[in-house]
Amino acid sequence: MLKLRSAVASLALIACISSFAAQAQQPAAPAPVETAPVEPAAPAAAPTTDTPAPTPPVTAPAVKVLPPEVNDTINTVVGTMEGAEKSLTAITSVDTDLGRLRDQIDEVISKTTRTADSLRPRLGDIQNQIDQLGPAPEKDAAPEAPTAAAERARLAAEASELGGAIKTLEVTWWRARQAIDKITDLRLQLFVRSLTERMTSPLFPDLWKSLVRDAPGVSWRVKYNTNDWLSAIDRQKANFTVLLAAAAALYLLLKALVARMTRYRPEPNAPVPTFFQRAASASWIAPARAIPGVATAFLLYAGLDYLGLLYYPTAAPTGVALFRAALVFILVASLLSAVFAPSQPERRLVALSNRSARRICRLLQILAAIYAADLFFSAFSQILYFPLSMSVVQSLIASVAFAGVLMALLLTPFESINDTGEVIAVRRNEPRWLKFPLWIAAAAIIVACLLGYVALGRFLAQQIVMTGVVALVGTLLFLAIRAFTRENDKQRTGVSIFLEKQAGFDDVRRRQLAWVTESILSIGVLMITLPVLLLQWGFSGADIRDWFKSLFFGFEIGQFKISLFRILLGIILFVALLLATRLVQRRLRENILIQPRMDPGIANSIDTTVGYAGTGLAAIVAISYAGFDITSLAIVAGALSVGIGFGLQSIVNNFVSGLILLIERPIKVGDWVVVGNEQGNVKRISVRSTEIETFDRASLIVPNSELVTGRVLNWTHRNALGRVVLKFNAGPNADPRKVLAVLNECAKKNPDILREPAPLAVFEGYSATATDYSLRVLLPDITRGLRVQSELRIAVFEALRNAQIEVPTAPQPQAAPVPMDA
Repeated sequence: MLKLRSAVASLALIACISSFAAQAQQPAAPAPVETAPVEPAAPAAAPTTDTPAPTPPVTAPAVKVLPPEVNDTINTVVGTMEGAEKSLTAITSVDTDLGRLRDQIDEVISKTTRTADSLRPRLGDIQNQIDQLGPAPEKDAAPEAPTAAAERARLAAEASELGGAIKTLEVTWWRARQAIDKITDLRLQLFVRSLTERMTSPLFPDLWKSLVRDAPGVSWRVKYNTNDWLSAIDRQKANFTVLLAAAAALYLLLKALVARMTRYRPEPNAPVPTFFQRAASASWIAPARAIPGVATAFLLYAGLDYLGLLYYPTAAPTGVALFRAALVFILVASLLSAVFAPSQPERRLVALSNRSARRICRLLQILAAIYAADLFFSAFSQILYFPLSMSVVQSLIASVAFAGVLMALLLTPFESINDTGEVIAVRRNEPRWLKFPLWIAAAAIIVACLLGYVALGRFLAQQIVMTGVVALVGTLLFLAIRAFTRENDKQRTGVSIFLEKQAGFDDVRRRQLAWVTESILSIGVLMITLPVLLLQWGFSGADIRDWFKSLFFGFEIGQFKISLFRILLGIILFVALLLATRLVQRRLRENILIQPRMDPGIANSIDTTVGYAGTGLAAIVAISYAGFDITSLAIVAGALSVGIGFGLQSIVNNFVSGLILLIERPIKVGDWVVVGNEQGNVKRISVRSTEIETFDRASLIVPNSELVTGRVLNWTHRNALGRVVLKFNAGPNADPRKVLAVLNECAKKNPDILREPAPLAVFEGYSATATDYSLRVLLPDITRGLRVQSELRIAVFEALRNAQIEVPTAPQPQAAPVPMDA
């Protein structure tokens, strides 16, 4: 739970740093509907003297199919689109005009889609009614009944009106989509124009002359608003003092609590925290350290608003800008402190020395402070309507200061440490893959500012900060995910224990499931961080929303519509159903399929059937939910079945044979079988092959087709009852009757031999050197045959010796092969 809470806290952190655009969902395009043409009723034949007066021509009654609100909606969206198309030619501001116009067009798309979807069912009903009437009579055919002709005319009029309305909505929808494309192109053009607009270079005196000329007016404006606000504070000096004291007390109290909560307290002789443990700790320490500053900023803003000190025209927007800049700096500084851990090397996520970590963390926090100050002063200059020269100088100072601190950071050696804690000296330009692009960016910022492209330099500086912050947060979330999904050899997670105990997942299965979970969560982190980066790089929130909507909820390739979101949900559903199947199998094995309550062969058949049925159901449900047409897949499978049949004939044969073995059960788990020259116990029956464990404890894999079509000796097919035949010899002068009596007596004394049918001793023949006998006995459990044979041979040998019956010393032929013990 701690790691999950950490990941959620990090998500909240990244949401606070960068605000998302409004996520107004854009419906899909209304599918075009072809209105079935309705043939007019054939006119009646010309009247003659022999025919009655003709039926008056049937005219369609005036019908109003569309409700008034639908007509109003159509007129509204059409008028809105006409106004939007005219407004596109007079756009001047990227932030306000285009954004407002885009919201209007999104509303048009939403209304046209909803309205068209509401009209299509009615149009479909009318077309079905027209089809029920049948085709209109031909020109020379007899006219249809007047009521039918009137009904046909009425339905045709309604279909025409509905079809026209739907066509109007579809055309408006496509006009809206084209307008959105124009807005996207225009936004890009205006954005590029604003970045590439060249101001007066700071190398020339014109900029500084303008600054000197505008300075008195700016100074007067600032002094006037400041004095006005200070006079308001002076009137509420006591309350303002209490507010400052409360804010300071709250900050100190929360600071102490957070410091105590995040203090590192290693246990005696405890090992150094692993990388994953440090990542999990950093994911919740970063938001925790931001709590004091954020809470204090909220208290100050709420207190000033309560005291009425933000009611002045310039005070409220200035307070909002200051509050926003303070939040950005507090959150970024807390994140950097958690990642680099200057005072706690045991929790540091990067392998840096203490000196390098402290210096890098300090310089990055200075960069964050410059970024926050630039945000505030940019908003402040707009609030007080600073002249252009003042805004240019402010952006110039911020960009050059940012580039200078960035160069100081790049000149800092990134000293690393090894496992023993020793500092490894490195060159100042290492790592080159990181420092070389940043050197180029720093130089580009300075060159752009000196050449007069101040907006471009400021944009580059801001993107370096925000891209770095988003990359840090994304990396932290990714590391937290790895800490949650990957098992630690020293400490296992509760999820791992649950999968092992309840679901019966072994180490390999747990690792596979962990890999799937890690991949899904990592993709989720990517889908969160990527829109934030696109927003910071100047893309519109509405455009980003459309791109991701097309990516996740459907894009067309030819005649196929692919939805990554539904595919991802299908994969999740498949894994969930597969996990549920394994849980059901485990419950069955533990509570129902228990020996000796149930035959092991039946238990295996049920367990295997449940497993394959659950897997097949999970696959079908997942494929259907992912948006794939099962009918189309069946048609493709049928077309490929002939070719696949030749290539996979043996596999299909074994699969069908496996199903026969599970249903007919000529052999089952636990049976003692003989296949060719090998024999053993059946351990597992799958749909392709059967595993037989020989008495040498070797696994014999036999294709199922051989067990179905070949000859198999099953000693325990119906029951474990079996017969054992033993061969014995006596001397040539031995009395056969005495020998037979000894054999029968030894068989009766053995408790593992059935009394009914009784054992049978047989005199089989004689020769010049010996007389031959056999003993046939039935065992209730043939698997104990080897032990019974040994006991009988010992008993017969001792009995013959006690009866002084001669036993031949010459070697005799061995007895026939008999079953062996399992």
